[in-house]
Amino acid sequence: MNKKLYLLPFLIFSLSAQDNAEQQLVAPVITDLDLLVESVKNTASIRAKEDTTRLTKFLSDKNKQQSLLTKMRANLKAQEARSVRLTDQYEANDAKLSELEEQLTLKLGSFGELFGIVRQTAGESKGQFMLSLTNIEFPDRVEFLGDLAERKSLDLPTTAELERLWYEILNELNQSGKIKSYNTDILSKSGELVNRDVLRIGVFNTVSDGNYLNLVSEQNSLEYLAKQPDGSIRRAAKKLQNSKLDYREVYIDPTRGSLLTMLIDRAGFFERINQGGFVGYVILIILTLGIAMGAIQFQFLYKESKSIDGELQSGKFSNESILGKLNNIYSSYKGDNPEELEAQLEDVLAKASPPLEKNLSIIKLLAAVAPLLGLLGTVIGMIETFQAITLFGTGDPKLMAGGISQALVTTMLGLIAAVPLLFIHNLLDSRSRAISQIYEEQAIGFVATSSINK
Repeated sequence: MNKKLYLLPFLIFSLSAQDNAEQQLVAPVITDLDLLVESVKNTASIRAKEDTTRLTKFLSDKNKQQSLLTKMRANLKAQEARSVRLTDQYEANDAKLSELEEQLTLKLGSFGELFGIVRQTAGESKGQFMLSLTNIEFPDRVEFLGDLAERKSLDLPTTAELERLWYEILNELNQSGKIKSYNTDILSKSGELVNRDVLRIGVFNTVSDGNYLNLVSEQNSLEYLAKQPDGSIRRAAKKLQNSKLDYREVYIDPTRGSLLTMLIDRAGFFERINQGGFVGYVILIILTLGIAMGAIQFQFLYKESKSIDGELQSGKFSNESILGKLNNIYSSYKGDNPEELEAQLEDVLAKASPPLEKNLSIIKLLAAVAPLLGLLGTVIGMIETFQAITLFGTGDPKLMAGGISQALVTTMLGLIAAVPLLFIHNLLDSRSRAISQIYEEQAIGFVATSSINK
């Protein structure tokens, strides 16, 4: 009996732990065997009720799933039957459609080929009209031609559509020989739309106030060219726009923009000089310096020559001029030794020579240096060209254009500088020699006269 009582607490603890795990219930402390039996009985009753509830719910869900499965199987059979029926109907319709298309092809005959030509003509005309200057005035035709070009073979064009196609092509030919003025919006260089009066010269060019315009086909609008042609070309276009005469000379581009683009892309005078780089500017500085020095010296020699001519014609010599000094020496000389007089005259001539030959040596040096600098620029340009070839290859000629331009432009500038400087040097040297010869002839005359008088 005592052993059973010892086991009783362990049994109570085991039952309590099992109850806590399954029901999350906390059993009261049992101190009597009857209470223990009653607690076990109640717990078993609660668990039986819960099991019965779960079983009932499971059976109900099972019946529902079975019902859904039955419905889905029935629906699957219906859809399979419908698929078979639709497949048979599609095959029958396809066979009937092929038969009808064959009959339509036979009935169309040459109309099918005619419609192919119409679609091809409409497509080609659409592409040409989109790039035509007349598209600004007739923008609706592009949509019509596009619809006609994309028309299906079974959708034949109507008589009115064929007549309109003929009319649009004929109208384009007619507009190509007309000069027409109208008002439209132009895209300015700042990106703003400005309303201007424009003059269309056939299908070749469009001008506004002497400025040539370019067609932006994507936006079907006109824009000013980034760079306008020469002033004479623009003046002729402006006169045509403002003129009321029937005939007026004007420049047009028969290629519809290609030649004008090439003309605009051609480098101008200052752009050519800029291509020469630093060496080119140095050559220009040399040329400017040489011309300035030559102009100063030419002015001095011109005044000296004019003064000499005046003194020789009048016979009156200024005390400050070289001829006056020579004449004063000859007049005041009282000796009888011609060599002594000659020495005095040569002293005056020696002092007269440097002003006459001033800057001539520098101009000659500049004329010799300019081609050498041009050669230096050529070498530098070729070095840059070969560096570009080394880095990028020869695939893109534009990458080599900079070095080649510098190589050619500097050589050109060097020759341009050298040629006029040589002419200037030769001209100044000839004038200075002529004046010196006059001085020498005058001095020789004085010496000869002195010898005769002796």
